[in-house]
Amino acid sequence: MTGGARHERVRDLFLRLLGLVFLDAFVSLAVQVATLVGEGGLLPAGEFLDAVAGSLGAERFHRVPTLFWIAHGDAVLVTAAWLGAALSIPLVLGRAPIALRIGLWALYLSFASIGQDFLSFQWDNLLLEASFASIFLGRRGRPPCGAGLFLGRWLFFRLLFESGVSKLALGDPTWRDGTAMVAYFETAPIPTALGWWAHQLPAGVLRSSAFLSLFAELVLPFAVWAPRPVRLGALAALLPFQLGILLTANYGFFNHLSIVLHLFLLEDRDLEWASARLRGLLRRPAPIEPLLPTEPPPRPPLPRIALRMLAGAVVLCSVADFALVVLRPRREPVLPFLYAAAGEIHEFYGPYRSVNSYHLFASMTLERYEAVIEGTADGREWRPFEFRWKPGDPKRRPPFVAPHQPRVDFQLWFFPLGGRSAYLARLLDRICEKPGSARGLFAPDPFPQVPPMALRLGLWKYTFTDRARRRETGEWWHRTFVRYVVENRRCGEGRPR
Repeated sequence: MTGGARHERVRDLFLRLLGLVFLDAFVSLAVQVATLVGEGGLLPAGEFLDAVAGSLGAERFHRVPTLFWIAHGDAVLVTAAWLGAALSIPLVLGRAPIALRIGLWALYLSFASIGQDFLSFQWDNLLLEASFASIFLGRRGRPPCGAGLFLGRWLFFRLLFESGVSKLALGDPTWRDGTAMVAYFETAPIPTALGWWAHQLPAGVLRSSAFLSLFAELVLPFAVWAPRPVRLGALAALLPFQLGILLTANYGFFNHLSIVLHLFLLEDRDLEWASARLRGLLRRPAPIEPLLPTEPPPRPPLPRIALRMLAGAVVLCSVADFALVVLRPRREPVLPFLYAAAGEIHEFYGPYRSVNSYHLFASMTLERYEAVIEGTADGREWRPFEFRWKPGDPKRRPPFVAPHQPRVDFQLWFFPLGGRSAYLARLLDRICEKPGSARGLFAPDPFPQVPPMALRLGLWKYTFTDRARRRETGEWWHRTFVRYVVENRRCGEGRPR
C-alpha cells in the first residue's frame, strides 16, 4: 500500500463491525451458556476447572486463562455473557477505547477457556485473534498504528492462504480431483435451504467451484500486499466467495467476521467513494463537516519499536502454529527440529488462542450421519427428540440460524465422525432426570409432562433429496437407518408414568 494511503475510516469501520460480531457472539452465548457449561450443564465448567486445578496446580492460570476461576455459577456465566453484549455496544457506536477492546478480548477468552468442546471452533479463535490485533490499531481520532494494520492484513492473509495450503498439504484427495464440493453442501454441519439448491447444481459446476475455491484461497490473499487496483479486484472476487458460504451453511459468526477482515484490502478513499455512491443513490447531500483547528496527535501509548517487535513475534508464532498443523500427520516430519521448536513456542502462547492456524475444510466429510435420540413412555411407541436446528425430520426445511450458533446441534455433527461425546452421555442423563435443563434444545419436547421411561440413540444416514422427490413428498432429506448406538437406556424407577 502506498505511503500516503489513509486508513482512519477503515480502522473505525472495522472496529464498529467487530463490535457487531462481539455483540452476536455474547448474545448467542448468553442464551445457551448455562445449558453448555453451567452447574447443571452438559460439560460443567466447575468440574472442568476442578480437574485442571488438581492436575496443574499454580500453572492452571496460564494453561486455562479465564476470569471464571473466581466464580462460575449459572448466574455468573449468564451475567458475564450479557455484560459482554453490553460492552460491545459502545464499540458498535464508535466508542472504541483500547481498554474496552482489551476487556472484550479477555472476557471472550474467559468463555473460550472453559467452553471445552463447545467453544473449540476455529471462528472462536478467529474472533480472539481479530480482537487481539484490534488492540494495536490505536485510538479513534488519530492515524492507526502501522503494526496494528500489519497484524490485521496478516490475519486476513493467513485465514485464507493457510486454509488453501492445508487442503492440499494434508492429503485430502477430493480437493485434488475437484470432487470436494460435490459432497460439501450436503455434509455441512447445519446446511441451509440454499445449500439444498446448490447441491442440485450439475457435477461439472460443483467440480469447477472446488478449483475456484482453491484459487480464492491460494492466490487472491496475496492481493492484500498488492497495489490498490489489484486489491479492489480481489475484494470483488472474494466477497461473493464468502457470501456463498454464508448463504449455504450456518457457521455462526465465522463468515460475518471473515467479511469484516476484508476491510484490510481497502483505504479510506475507497470507503469515501462507496459512501458518495450510496448518497447519490439515496439522493442525499453530503454532510458538511465543520472545520476544526488541527492539533498534533498524542504520542502513541507504546514505542513504535515495541509494536514492531510484537508484530514480528506474531508472525513467528503464527508460522510455528501452522507448521504444527502441516507437519503433525507425518510419522517422520520434515525438519524435525522445526517441529519440536514450533511445539515449544506453542506451549507458551497457545492457551491464549490469539495467534492461531486456520485449516478450514482441509478434510472433507463425504457422507452425512445424524444422531437421533428417541424416547418412549410405554416401551412400544418411540418419539424423536427434534433438535431445533440440526437435520431431523426429513420434511423440515434446512434453517437459516447464523450468526447465532446453536452449539449442541453443531457439536452433534462430529459425534458420528468419532468426535468426543462426553456431553452426549450427560445430555441423555439430563433428558431422563432433569428434563427442564435440556428442554430448550428441542422443538417441541415430545414428553412435556414427565420424562420418558427409556431412551435410545440411533444413527441415520442422511442425503439431500432431488427436485423430483421433494415435489412429490415435500422432503428435503432422505434418511436410512444404520444402527443403534444406545438401544434401550432405562431412565430410572419409581417415577409416575
